[in-house]
Amino acid sequence: MTFAAASTRLSAVASHFSSIGLVIDSVDEMLQIADRASVDAEVVEVEGGSYLAWSAGDGPELWLQLDDEDALVGMTPHFAGRNRWRVALVHEIKREDQTALDGAFYAWNCPEGDDPEDGLYPLVFDCPDRLVFGELDLPIFASVQLAAFAHALERWPDVDAYESASAAEGDPERPRLASMAFIPAGLLQAAESEEGTPAEAFAIVSGVVRTAAERINPLTGVRFQWAEIETFGGTLDVVVDRQLLGGAPLEPGNVIVGTFWLSGQIGPEDEADRPRLLM
Repeated sequence: MTFAAASTRLSAVASHFSSIGLVIDSVDEMLQIADRASVDAEVVEVEGGSYLAWSAGDGPELWLQLDDEDALVGMTPHFAGRNRWRVALVHEIKREDQTALDGAFYAWNCPEGDDPEDGLYPLVFDCPDRLVFGELDLPIFASVQLAAFAHALERWPDVDAYESASAAEGDPERPRLASMAFIPAGLLQAAESEEGTPAEAFAIVSGVVRTAAERINPLTGVRFQWAEIETFGGTLDVVVDRQLLGGAPLEPGNVIVGTFWLSGQIGPEDEADRPRLLM
């Protein structure tokens, strides 16, 4: 499939793409990558259009959005990791600039009992395959495969080095971020802005690297960094543009702190394990 045109919206989240080795500097480069991905992509028909789902088989994914006339209207990266978070999906997030095939959720991590908003903390994540699930009668409990795409990142050799640096540099009147913390920055920013501003899928996360490796995106041949980090509330798959690391890869034991875009897919493919409706 050859794509001849794309909206300017497609280039608005290029930093998301570079986290999985899709370095895109122009709309033309975006369209070239879309053309390459479409060759081996799976067609997923949904109401109002379809997704072309490309997967590298070891994590990196690209979800092309086509309207009901097969015109390209959006393109979203994802990383399919092995970690799952139990959350309560409370309600959907709607934004003025989203396409008909976009999706985002306000959720609570590790909900207690049957109360969907009684858990560790709230978060917002974007969902690349939202319409695959059709209508959802929220709130529901679900298993979410969550991936964090680094926009800014700092790193320390280990927990001792991080805590020593934080104690030396910190303002005694300002709380210090723990080595494992999750702050729903998109929600906080929305709360401080004009009323009605939808929350973005961003979080400030600190965590300890448990496993790390460099990966190569086969669409571009560009390397990127993958890691599993233990943070407050779960183990999280993290992907990072290597330029943020200054040439030194992440290693087990490192502590990282950064701002991340969150992408999540809800529920396993087994229909018997689909999200459970709250009564």
